[in-house]
Amino acid sequence: MHAALILLDQAIEMGNQELAHLAAGEVDKAEEVAFGRDGVITQALAEDTLGAPEGECLDTLVAKLEELKSLQAKIIDEATRLRKSMGQEIMRAGQEQKRHQGYGRAVRPTPRIRSSFISRSS
Repeated sequence: MHAALILLDQAIEMGNQELAHLAAGEVDKAEEVAFGRDGVITQALAEDTLGAPEGECLDTLVAKLEELKSLQAKIIDEATRLRKSMGQEIMRAGQEQKRHQGYGRAVRPTPRIRSSFISRSS
């Protein structure tokens, strides 16, 4: 089997892992896998690895690249969904903080008025 095909299969497997990590919300693990996948794809598409593939091998390479392209689109969609979800969660946390601050102001007792103009004898 052609070395580029093996590397592209490995990149597809890593892409599936990255997608699973993103779906689980494990952004750090997804990032590690993404950088590894980038290296594997770069290595697979290097001129010395790719060489001059035969006709039937070329069709398989194109199919693998198309599969990798659709997987990348899924990864981008999942990452976009996760980013929007995190943004909404941050906004919700900010609103909660404001609400709690309002409760804190409402619960604190107001200080008594101490004025020199008010007669203490009355």
